Amino acid sequence: MTTEEAPFLYEVLLGFLMSRNPGFNDDQQVPFLSAPTVVVPRDPFEAQLLEQEGVGYTAVPDDRSSLTQQAIHLAATMCSMVLFARNRRHNGLQLQNAIRFLACGVSDRVNDYLHKLGLTSSRETALDTLRSLSEKAEYNLTQVSLLEKCPGLGPFICIDNLDMQEKVHMSSVGHETSMFHGTWGYVQIPTKGLLDTLDLGKLNLSAYQEAIKNVPSMSIDPQLFMPTPEAEDHYYLVWISQIAQVMNEYIAVPSDKASAMKTEPPVVEQISNEIPSIYMLKLMDESDDSADGIGQVLEAVQQQTGLTPEEFAERLQPMDGDLATIQNFNSIRDIRDPSSYADHALNNVVFQLGAAHTLWNISQTILTAHMGDPSNENDLGAWQLFQSLGISHEKVLQKKDFTLMIQQMEQLHKATLYHCLRVIMKTDEDPVDIEPKTIATDQWNEIVIECYERFCSPKARDNASRMKSSKLNNLLVRLQEFSTVIEANNAMKSGDIGRLLNVWKMWSVMSQALKGLTHYSSYLPRLVLLLTHILPPCLGKLLRHNLLFSPSGRPGHFVAKDQFLENQNYWLKFFYNRGGIGTEVQRLKNLFSMNIILLRGMFHSMQVDSGKKRVHQSHKNKLTLQSLQMFCRMANGKDILNTDQTNIGLNQLKKEDSYKQGLKKFGTEIQTKDEHLGRLRLHFPKASNEEEVNIDAEEEPGVEQDM
Repeated sequence: MTTEEAPFLYEVLLGFLMSRNPGFNDDQQVPFLSAPTVVVPRDPFEAQLLEQEGVGYTAVPDDRSSLTQQAIHLAATMCSMVLFARNRRHNGLQLQNAIRFLACGVSDRVNDYLHKLGLTSSRETALDTLRSLSEKAEYNLTQVSLLEKCPGLGPFICIDNLDMQEKVHMSSVGHETSMFHGTWGYVQIPTKGLLDTLDLGKLNLSAYQEAIKNVPSMSIDPQLFMPTPEAEDHYYLVWISQIAQVMNEYIAVPSDKASAMKTEPPVVEQISNEIPSIYMLKLMDESDDSADGIGQVLEAVQQQTGLTPEEFAERLQPMDGDLATIQNFNSIRDIRDPSSYADHALNNVVFQLGAAHTLWNISQTILTAHMGDPSNENDLGAWQLFQSLGISHEKVLQKKDFTLMIQQMEQLHKATLYHCLRVIMKTDEDPVDIEPKTIATDQWNEIVIECYERFCSPKARDNASRMKSSKLNNLLVRLQEFSTVIEANNAMKSGDIGRLLNVWKMWSVMSQALKGLTHYSSYLPRLVLLLTHILPPCLGKLLRHNLLFSPSGRPGHFVAKDQFLENQNYWLKFFYNRGGIGTEVQRLKNLFSMNIILLRGMFHSMQVDSGKKRVHQSHKNKLTLQSLQMFCRMANGKDILNTDQTNIGLNQLKKEDSYKQGLKKFGTEIQTKDEHLGRLRLHFPKASNEEEVNIDAEEEPGVEQDM
């Protein structure tokens, strides 16, 4: 626009603005618009919001380049204002500002003032634009869902519940404060790189039905969840890498890193970091968290795809959700069984547990099992260690921030390994120093291996379990079970689904013994069997490789699909609460929900246009010197490794290894209840004459901890 509609005005304004730059040469060619330099948010709330996406902003120094860029932006903006005042059809900048001002909470009064200045369009124009964008998004969604695109396999659909309160200041009949219960999600298209490695002729409903037809008569052996020799060797390297990381970060670095123990375990099955195509669904109503509610959601999803119920049921439809969603889906499918109508039976839908919700819930259960008794000062449960790190144990188990809980568990795990390494090196009484020193590589490797053999190996746990005091046993069991949480989290970030499945197999056994995982003890083993043994290789790989993806396309920055949706939920609530346009859920459904990715991008662009630089960052979970000093003081005073045989903590209840206890639970169930482990075969599509085993009779009572 500046070069075609008002080139003279642009050059005059730019020349005037550039004259303040001492280094500017009048004979120099006047630059035209180029890519803007980017911006950093300073609002703590916004910083927390951006942290979830691994995005940060850095201020650009006031050098000649930044001043030039600022002058270019100002000149272009002023030209746009003049052209808009002359002809309202020249409104590209104004439309962009109108939409992002709406999303970022600019009030109607301020927007009207900026409209008079020619910086933005009217609020009505912004709403009309969002309506047009929503219509376009709905059309795009129907196009990617066409049967002609892929007649045998539907695009992946991820859904999650979304609850928010509609506040009304002045109540009246039919107009009062209420809680909105809804479901939201997105459609994800498998990447071309993945599809090129698969036989598309084997990715259909017939292949799925053929694979599961023998499941009702299948005899399940707990050996299927046991690690193979290769998996055992790999988990040894996982342990070595976790110890080596702590050694490398806080104690010493090897003189020759090439021959040192690796700080990252080997790759097992890597997912491509190709950016997937994502299409947001419109926010849907859900009457309640029940079978009827999920029925309404599935009908709404089918309508948004533009397919008839019969067409929707013709092909295999993979979906992702949390445990409660899958339970409700299984309930409605069981209620409708038997059914002679494919669209009524829902046998074409295959649900996968969300990897993030699985991590959060099982991690919380493991942490709860090891928290200990805070009312007993001599109790050496995890609460004692958290307190020494300056972390309040009351806040660790809150459900508001599971990411923070995982980070705090990792800090406790690292601090414990740090103390173990100091004991191995006989420096546990020395002053704490976190500046790594350089030592010989052979010595460095020996320390890491000795730490594993003495504190992290199965033999070490077995020896500790035979001791009269349970102090060391409890700590080593906690180290082992926390290591699975750390490994699962690291595997998800790196996009290694093979490593994640190795942990899921361990959790499938551990969940049999951990209290509070009644339903996960059936649903997680069932999913592991589906992905690793029941489905044919092509279909299994397709489902496995769509549990995680990299939104930015960067290696090492993968997220679970349900975690990505949680982030979008956070953005939607942010725009909802700060929209400055009232708390109208209908407006949120019709205008915001399908455009959330666009609105999020415009939110970021405001920082970009302010003259700051956007950077992608990885948040390192580092321990401070003061935290390690306090931890080591507590560890030595309480003798947590029982090296001095002190009397502190001798009367603790012994913590059993949940993996060993899980194997025993499997054995007891096979001997006394069901030798075929029939509860792990439930909820697969079946013929109408097949018998359903009563899940209530087979599952143990307990309190589920799903969100």
